[in-house]
Amino acid sequence: MVKHIVFSTILNVLIIASVAIGYWGFNLGNLFIPILCAAAFGLSVFYKWKHLKVVREEMKLKAEQNLKAKGNKKK
Repeated sequence: MVKHIVFSTILNVLIIASVAIGYWGFNLGNLFIPILCAAAFGLSVFYKWKHLKVVREEMKLKAEQNLKAKGNKKK
């Protein structure tokens, strides 16, 4: 679970940094930096969404296992 938290935090930092650096680069009049940051932003959001699906599926499986374990204890 710790690896999910660390990976999610890294993705959040990448998203925020790409927006901030892209804005800074656009204000400088350079278009290469915002294009590069837009690509980084898109990839970060894609992997964030993919990671979120994996975490949800793992949490669903853990919840089902806990319900089965509690059901077996009551019998």
